Amino acid sequence: MVAKVLSPEQIEQFKELGWVKVESAFPRETALACQQFLWNKLRDRGVDQEDPSTWNVPMIYMQEAYRSPEFDRCNTARMADAIEDLIGPGRWTDRGVYGIDDVKSTWGWWPVNFSLGADKEWNVPQEGWHWDGIHFRHFVDSPDQGLLCLCIFSEVGAKGGGTLVVEGSHKLVARFLSQHPEGLESQAAIDSLNRQHSYLAELTGLINSTEEFNEYRVQKFMNTWHTDENGFRLRVVETTASPGDIILCHPFLYHAASQNHSGVPRFMCNKTTPLTERMNLDRSNKDEYSPLELSIRDALGH
Repeated sequence: MVAKVLSPEQIEQFKELGWVKVESAFPRETALACQQFLWNKLRDRGVDQEDPSTWNVPMIYMQEAYRSPEFDRCNTARMADAIEDLIGPGRWTDRGVYGIDDVKSTWGWWPVNFSLGADKEWNVPQEGWHWDGIHFRHFVDSPDQGLLCLCIFSEVGAKGGGTLVVEGSHKLVARFLSQHPEGLESQAAIDSLNRQHSYLAELTGLINSTEEFNEYRVQKFMNTWHTDENGFRLRVVETTASPGDIILCHPFLYHAASQNHSGVPRFMCNKTTPLTERMNLDRSNKDEYSPLELSIRDALGH
């Protein structure tokens, strides 16, 4: 496969760590116009862009998907090509509409993070860790998710509410799901793996959740690599980005919301990129493997 947007180094990062940032996937000015669209929607909820005193809910979940001229302009060939650099050309169900005037793609849902956890010291959370997909049964070759695409519509700096990801965790999930060919429901799968894997058990507070241990969670999970019994290297990383960037995540990547200490509201949404068919982890022509498929094969020791 020949990539159109991502460099070889970026593709290797995705395979090894489970995520990669694509800068300027759509124009910054378009992202900011979409942000203004969202501020106008928030006004209907009593939230005034010019009056921070009305930003009195730490996180507002706008459980809506929008389509407008602003959002249509976000559907760029650069974004679509970057996605297909990872999942394979022609394997994204929505690719046919991108770059065409009658785009019907919508954008949502919106967890608008004003000040989540601003009243507490910034730390690595115990709660909220998951990989996405509550709407389907999970198999190692599931087509339903494709990638998790985090689309950014505001500046997200350090401790500014950027999504936390566990680098390398996609390998744990791939191996776990391969052991369950019958498939598993999302939450049952997450709960089971958290109990089985000591690193995840600590991360999610199932063990060693003492007050003394919690004071060292940043050092333990972010400043130190952990190597598990399979040789998989794991570390929590805080993602940062600018308007118009997207963060492409492996569908099996553990992630969670983080605290926003910046005073700047964070606007982002999650887009799924479902595949046209199940992943093929046993192709006769090795050149037809996508980086997504190769990452799973690597995790399984193929």
